[in-house]
Amino acid sequence: MAKKVCDFCLEEYGGLFSGVTQLDDGHLICKNCRKKLEEYGLPVKYDLFQLAIIAEPSMREMILSDYLEHHAAEDAIAKYFPLTTMLVHQGEHVVNVRKASITVDPSLIPSSSAAARICDITRKDIINLYDAQNGTAVEGSLYETDAALYFLSDHFINVHRLSNMVRNHEDHNAIHVLEHGHEFTYATPHTDLFYLRDTFHRLAVTARENKKQNLIYLSSENTMTLTPGIYNVPKNVRPGTYWVNPVDKANLSIRDASGRTRSVTKGQVHLDEGSTLEVTGQYQLRINQRNDNNQ
Repeated sequence: MAKKVCDFCLEEYGGLFSGVTQLDDGHLICKNCRKKLEEYGLPVKYDLFQLAIIAEPSMREMILSDYLEHHAAEDAIAKYFPLTTMLVHQGEHVVNVRKASITVDPSLIPSSSAAARICDITRKDIINLYDAQNGTAVEGSLYETDAALYFLSDHFINVHRLSNMVRNHEDHNAIHVLEHGHEFTYATPHTDLFYLRDTFHRLAVTARENKKQNLIYLSSENTMTLTPGIYNVPKNVRPGTYWVNPVDKANLSIRDASGRTRSVTKGQVHLDEGSTLEVTGQYQLRINQRNDNNQ
C-alpha cells in the first residue's frame, strides 16, 4: 500500500490506520498535526499560521518571509489582521486579541468600572497593577495593537509599551512584561503563536511601506545603501563579505539559510546565498573598509 505524506509536517505514514485524513481542499493531515492545531485553537486547514506553528521554531520566520515574497503585503494584512469590533485610537490597528489573567493585589483594584473600549482610554484610566504573590487572579482581555499592549478588565486597565514585552521568554503560557521595575505576567496559552502573529504583522507592514524602495547605490562603486525593507541574497544583494555601518538610528537583522538570526550593529559580516536582511532606517554596505582613499 502506498504511503501517505502529511502536507503539514511532511512525514510519511503507511497502513490502513495511519491517521492521515484528507481536508476539503485536498491536502492531507496526520493526527499529530491535527491535534496540535486544535490545541492552538487554529482552524484545521492548510494556511500560513498553521504551517508555521507545525514547523520547527527556527524555520517559522522564514516561512512568514517566504509568504510575503509571493503575496502582496496589503492582501496579507487584510486577510490575517482584519478589523475587529474593538474600537481603537485613530491610526491604531489590532494585531492580537487574547483572553488572559494577571494575579494582583486585590486591595489595589478600584471598585469603579473601567473603560471597555481602547478608544476611550486616557492616561488617567491607566492603573498598571503588577504581579503580586498570593494575590487574586483577575481575568480580562489582552489586546496588542501596533502602538501598545492593553489589558482590559472590569475594574482596571494596564497599558504597556511594546518594547517592554519579554519576547525571548521560555514560558509559552504567559506574556511577560518588565516595566518601571515591575513584572506583569499575563497568563494565556501558546504565546509562541501570539509572537508569530506579531512578527508577521511587522514584516508585512515593513514590506508594504517599502515596496517601492530599492537599493540606493552611492557614487562610489565600493558602497551601497539599503533603505528600510527586507532584502534577499543573492536576489537583492550579492553574496560576499561587507563592512556595514548604520547611516542613522538603524538596525540590521540577518537570517541565514538555516533560519538562525543575528543582529548586527557595525563591522564586518559575511552574507551567504539564502540569507535575508531586514533593515530599519538606512544601512551602508561597503565592499572594502572605509579609509581616506576609499570612500
